[in-house]
Amino acid sequence: MKKAIFFCLAIAGLISATATAQTYVSDFVDGEITDRPIRILQTNSAGDDVYVFDPSTMEQVGYIENLPHNHGATVHADGTFYYFTNEFDHTVDIVDTRTLEIVKRVELANGPHNLSASMTARKVYVAIIAEPLIQVISMDTNEIIANIETGGGVHNTFVTPDGKYAVGGMIGASEIIAIDTETDEVVFETSIPYSQNPFTGGVRPLTFTVNEDGSTRSMLVNVGGWHGFWEIDWETQEVLNKISPPQDSWDRMDQTADGIQSAPSHGVVVLPDQSQVWHSSRATSHIYGYTFPDYEYIGRVYIGNPAWITTTPDSDYLWVGVSGHNETAVVDVHTQEVVKRFPVGQAPKRIFTAIMPEDWEGEAP
Repeated sequence: MKKAIFFCLAIAGLISATATAQTYVSDFVDGEITDRPIRILQTNSAGDDVYVFDPSTMEQVGYIENLPHNHGATVHADGTFYYFTNEFDHTVDIVDTRTLEIVKRVELANGPHNLSASMTARKVYVAIIAEPLIQVISMDTNEIIANIETGGGVHNTFVTPDGKYAVGGMIGASEIIAIDTETDEVVFETSIPYSQNPFTGGVRPLTFTVNEDGSTRSMLVNVGGWHGFWEIDWETQEVLNKISPPQDSWDRMDQTADGIQSAPSHGVVVLPDQSQVWHSSRATSHIYGYTFPDYEYIGRVYIGNPAWITTTPDSDYLWVGVSGHNETAVVDVHTQEVVKRFPVGQAPKRIFTAIMPEDWEGEAP
């Protein structure tokens, strides 16, 4: 570990305030989770390292090396391992959460992008961008146990808050696929109609809203070419809403083309208490907030080329990867201000909040 060390929140599917968030779901936590250890994982897409933060102290507590072009991150159901996709070696790299050392590299069929985990099914779902494929890793053996064919290369995978479904989003094919995590059978496939968004750059990050019983209500999807996100009904796959910042919330001085890659918005999160939704804007260097479920605009915060967003379980803070500035920014939801910035690695994008088991002791000294 370096001297002077100064992430779609793994959260509960059925806690007292039903929760969900982007890229990470920890459906194994029951009851209150405020006393559980929490770690924020900031990956660096153009680097070879991952930064680990403790949001309770707002300090860096770990540093993981030798992970070239790391993309997505998730955590083992027992809190024993972190899983990272390695775009350089075409592997999933498994890291001991105590020692922060790599213990295994799982070879994949081709180059990966994101990954996500079902804690109840004890499986990790890996998006293969270079093949029309999702590969499934068992948490019990850390081996590939299934290969699920898709309509195109898969950019991201996400697991619903109840752990029952894994969802893959495709850029080129502009498709979404849903998989039953118990059987690994395809439940539905749907596409983003070109006629509804002629500038589509495919399916980018997405997250989920939930019903009172914890079941999935809808998907909030960053669609290529759309500044904001779409809400898609889970049961019917119909588009319910298309949300974009109001015209008076940005002007020409805000606009930038730096790193947009046909995706002006590339990050969306629902607060665990289901009160607000926030999305990133590469186009204007801000993040934008709305009430949920009414989607009334509540404000924006300057970040500087924001990428993915995660949140703390108390719904008080947003953690944002700032890819253009090589930083991680922390935003106070109540004051709508950046309260801290951490220098991190090269091109930080994906960011993940891991909620650990109660008896987890933290990083080894």
